[in-house]
Amino acid sequence: MDVGHSHLIEKSAIEGSYSPASVQWAQLEPGRFDVQYAVVDASPVQLSARTFNVGFTAELEVIPQKFVTRFCADERTRARWFGAPFDETSLGFTRSTVHISTEKRGSFFGVTIDLAALQRLIPNAPDALAVQENAPDVQLIRDPIRARRLRTLVHQGLLSECTEQGPLIGRPSTKSIYGTIIPLLAAVVERVDHHSVEPTKCLNRRLRAVRACESYMREHVDATLTLLDLSQVSGMRSRSLINAFEAVTGFSPMDYLKRLRLNGVHRALGRADKLHTRIIDVATEWGFWHMGHFTSDYHAMFGETPSQTLLSA
Repeated sequence: MDVGHSHLIEKSAIEGSYSPASVQWAQLEPGRFDVQYAVVDASPVQLSARTFNVGFTAELEVIPQKFVTRFCADERTRARWFGAPFDETSLGFTRSTVHISTEKRGSFFGVTIDLAALQRLIPNAPDALAVQENAPDVQLIRDPIRARRLRTLVHQGLLSECTEQGPLIGRPSTKSIYGTIIPLLAAVVERVDHHSVEPTKCLNRRLRAVRACESYMREHVDATLTLLDLSQVSGMRSRSLINAFEAVTGFSPMDYLKRLRLNGVHRALGRADKLHTRIIDVATEWGFWHMGHFTSDYHAMFGETPSQTLLSA
């Protein structure tokens, strides 16, 4: 059982679902980022819970032979799954990558299935075979009834065998996992086509444009980028690109770029040698040239000055 909290999303992602080296993320809203997490390993199934205090965006690669299901833990959580609205009625599936962004405070549950271990442990069980054969790659479905049922089962599993040490202690039995969660997921994936949310051509085009720009932004962290540069990268006119970013991320392209770069400075300072690091050098490496504006924006985003971040490294 892994329970804790961290200012790094990577910490909560190391649960056997994702490749830690693949994690790319950025805080999008002001505040000192914190993620509270709990992971219960009942191999070949893992249950997880995460609560984030501010909005963020993240992209991660799923470890081969893992089937990941993610869903909102409560009705207040709002997010986007590959650019599409994602709420308490939604279930997000993937076997390859995750691309998610959130708004404000949010809580998520997850179920990760090791398909190879499932095949090895119960090779002939009908429900296990259904999951293995029908588990989709990237998919978003709307199924309020099964989403609510799965949310209840994961919540009960995480709260099982509570002790005085805290509310997220315990390990659900293998029997309870096979007897409840695996059959439910089998029923869901067998009817994905009936509940699938098909992205519109417009959403697909917008998501491709945003992801292309985001990749370009990360590759040119110290360059002076303009909206025209990003328009050329995306193949969209400036107004269309602005609309795409606002639809997928909630921000304009240049505001999103600034937030990515502020996060880059924040992580660099948090890992730096405080005796031999100059803040101005780190800031310019991430494309900030006006230190007054940079310091003000940094403090507004993270609630501390660059110097405070460096001293706490």
